[in-house]
Amino acid sequence: MDKFDDNFWDDNGAADGGDAAAASDSNNTDGDKKPAAASTSGSCPNCGSRAIESLGPSGSSVCTDCGIIVEENTIVSSVEFVEGAGGASHMVGQIVGANSTRSFGTGGRRGGQYGFSRQSRENTLASGRRRIQEVAALMRLGTHFVDAAHRLFTVAVEKNFVQGRRRAHVIAACLYTSCRQEKSQHMLIDFSDALQINVYTLGTCFLKFRRLLGLKLEIIDPALFIYRFAAHLSLDEKANQVAMTALRLVARMKRDWIVAGRRPAGICAAALLIASRAHGFERQHHDVTKVLKVCGLTVMSRVKEFESTPSAGLTLDEFHNNDIDGEVDPPRFTQNRIREARAKAIADNNVELLTSGALDNPRMKGKNASRWRRPRTATEHAKQYAEMYQEVETELKDTLEESDDIGDPGTEPKNDSIISF
Repeated sequence: MDKFDDNFWDDNGAADGGDAAAASDSNNTDGDKKPAAASTSGSCPNCGSRAIESLGPSGSSVCTDCGIIVEENTIVSSVEFVEGAGGASHMVGQIVGANSTRSFGTGGRRGGQYGFSRQSRENTLASGRRRIQEVAALMRLGTHFVDAAHRLFTVAVEKNFVQGRRRAHVIAACLYTSCRQEKSQHMLIDFSDALQINVYTLGTCFLKFRRLLGLKLEIIDPALFIYRFAAHLSLDEKANQVAMTALRLVARMKRDWIVAGRRPAGICAAALLIASRAHGFERQHHDVTKVLKVCGLTVMSRVKEFESTPSAGLTLDEFHNNDIDGEVDPPRFTQNRIREARAKAIADNNVELLTSGALDNPRMKGKNASRWRRPRTATEHAKQYAEMYQEVETELKDTLEESDDIGDPGTEPKNDSIISF
């Protein structure tokens, strides 16, 4: 195998380069002459030899001494321009995207003048990334959320999840999934407000997307939203103290089985409402519902569930300094046991137990606790419906009696007209 002269790579010996090349040509006397391969600058990282051959069509460079591939698929990154017939400048070369499999042209009216046109899938991914960046800018999300959401969007395109659905719904589902994976302080209703889309529509799309990918997302911790929403309640310099108390309340609710099976927004709203009142702020349930966008009945239900626990009877200092050992039963479990006891007492006709108040609702106080023992007063509409149903029942009974009399086997039907043939 022919080798290049060592002086060929020496700048000082450039004058002798012609003689070395002539000597190399004179030594090659074989009948089958191979074409002279172009050489590239540099040395082999394996053996240090400078005898490197460049294979132009494949874009590879091979060391002729040890056979190692020095460079492979070399792509020229320099930008060159040529002047067209109309005097306009055009860039020479082809553009290859990071996730594309084919090159495409540089633009212009003809689009694919210097290469192939972009594929439909690449256009979908590119437009999806731009849309993800726009939504992330509205939600103030970082670039790592955009990258994670774009990877999820690529999988959605591959599995044809985007077909038949609005692009905004799929993009919101991808971004919300990335937020859930990163445990950020963003809720699905935040995307609903930013995109002006019904939150239940986004929730349906998110659940279907999670089921398609088989993702197992952790349950959201309500403590993630405490500091975020405490800053919107106008608590001044006590915002941090209220937030710390709310965090302890959430931890206590977890031990008392109040958080299990409940939405984190309702737990967070109840904890902030109780903590703000404990620190002397006059806050009502509608003050927190406007911030957290939850129903007021949900907040009051969580507050009443906490009132039935032993922690509700402690002062603020005792609650921060003392921890109650043990835990109480879940609220729904307690309610079901009370209903079973009521049903058993009614079946056994145990009037003493029913009237003693032992089966009253512990979450309610005063007359509301014994409301279930008082007879229900029928409304005017209920009375009208009862009378109407009674009239219909009477008419049906009369009709059935008349039909029984007509169909009696002891009587024969009378034929007034007899037709004979």
